[in-house]
Amino acid sequence: MTIGRRRQRHPARVATAISLITAALLGAAVVLDPAVAERLSREDDVVEWMQAGLFALAAVFALASAWATWRSGASPVLEILITGMLTGLVIGELDLDKMLLGRKIISTRFLVDGRVGLGWRALAGVAVGGPPVVLAIYALRRRAELVRAIRRTLAEPGGQALLVGVVIFGLTEAFEKPLGRIPGLPKYFLEETFELIAGMWLSVGTYAHWRRGRVRP
Repeated sequence: MTIGRRRQRHPARVATAISLITAALLGAAVVLDPAVAERLSREDDVVEWMQAGLFALAAVFALASAWATWRSGASPVLEILITGMLTGLVIGELDLDKMLLGRKIISTRFLVDGRVGLGWRALAGVAVGGPPVVLAIYALRRRAELVRAIRRTLAEPGGQALLVGVVIFGLTEAFEKPLGRIPGLPKYFLEETFELIAGMWLSVGTYAHWRRGRVRP
């Protein structure tokens, strides 16, 4: 029983340790060289790229979990939704649309820009809104399976770590503007730091969930 409990706490311990080390290193940068901290945490720089890498890694683990769940005969609806969410985070963090097309199209500003042809804006709207709508319909059609999967996952240590990552990211987005107005800190420092920590919890959580799914009968 003791060994089992220790194993269950393992993902949270790993994520907590990595998060504290990261926060300490970034905090030291603020104290020792604020200019370096500002460069690291600004948009499209080191910390943001690390976030995208962690979100991508978590998406890979979530997709692997979906495959393992499907092969076991269960519905992978939860894992597919998690994969979709993480893929969206990667696209948003890296601005892949701007990187590939030279302009940001995943934005309301593009969709209402009269200088852009209506056909192109309609195509962009379908590309942006289509995948979330498809995932929402898929989830609704399998809502009973989704509820069971959520309950089962939240009872696992990996699922609990995953939930912590989602909560950290959600709160960071909700308080994005106030976090950028704290005196003595670079504008994006706290936002990017918390999002990086969220990526760590998401990666650890999805990895633990994938490992558990591989051995689940």
